[in-house]
Amino acid sequence: MFLRRALLVPTLLRSALRAPRDRRAAWDRYWRDIRRTGPGGEVLWDGGAPEELGWAIDLACRTMDTTRPVVDVGCGNGRYTRALSPWFAAAIGVDISAQAVTHAERETLAEGAGATDPAGAARGSDGATSSPPRVAFRTLDMTEPGAGERLRAEVGTANVFVRGLFHTLDAAHRGRLVESCRALVGQHGTVLLVETDYPGSALSYLDFLGARGSDFPEPILRCLEAGLPAPARFGAKEVARHFPEPAWERVEAGRAELHPAAMRPGQPQRPIPAFFAALRARPGRLSS
Repeated sequence: MFLRRALLVPTLLRSALRAPRDRRAAWDRYWRDIRRTGPGGEVLWDGGAPEELGWAIDLACRTMDTTRPVVDVGCGNGRYTRALSPWFAAAIGVDISAQAVTHAERETLAEGAGATDPAGAARGSDGATSSPPRVAFRTLDMTEPGAGERLRAEVGTANVFVRGLFHTLDAAHRGRLVESCRALVGQHGTVLLVETDYPGSALSYLDFLGARGSDFPEPILRCLEAGLPAPARFGAKEVARHFPEPAWERVEAGRAELHPAAMRPGQPQRPIPAFFAALRARPGRLSS
């Protein structure tokens, strides 16, 4: 097992040497070359599993004020922005990569889910919107200082959904993303995050995903070739560190699963261990 994981190192080193230093450039490089998303696609984290989508919608509706907008931070190709949009007054997907936003807009148009309802969609008896949902995307780095305040000035107090972003950031960028979330939710919105929480090392995680020596599954290889940040664990301890109890109330939290794309043709999806938390800023910490 040790030797098998050690054989992964040369490929990782070569990829690290070619990686752009700028995060935005790396993510643009990645999304620029993507041709297929969803099940059987090239995007590692975009498995499009109905069970995870349904679970996320149910959790969001249970823990968030659905009369307020939801901001999908790190939206990628917009799958979860679209999935959440019928249940909220508005859904806004933001991503550091302009290329990702282009994918999101294209897929939204293709699915017919991109109609805009500036007044806010009316809700039917089942809780879903009875008119076309408002869906919008924009290029925005939410780890930039003041990004949350600027977005809140436009859309008002909002909910924040984050799936698989914190675990790709270093400590400084995590802290700045928390501040943006804090600014957006005020005292009435909820932050819902779902993050990779694999218990082993980076090499054991690659082994878990199916990398063998120099033979890397295409979804992983695309991440390496683009120079994306190496993932790290973001579980209960990391949530407690970045969303400390004195400032944040834990509405719900626990184990979860992220459903990636199939690593190789014909292989079933293998869920990735994850952690979720729904959090609200405590009264008195923020202006409403």
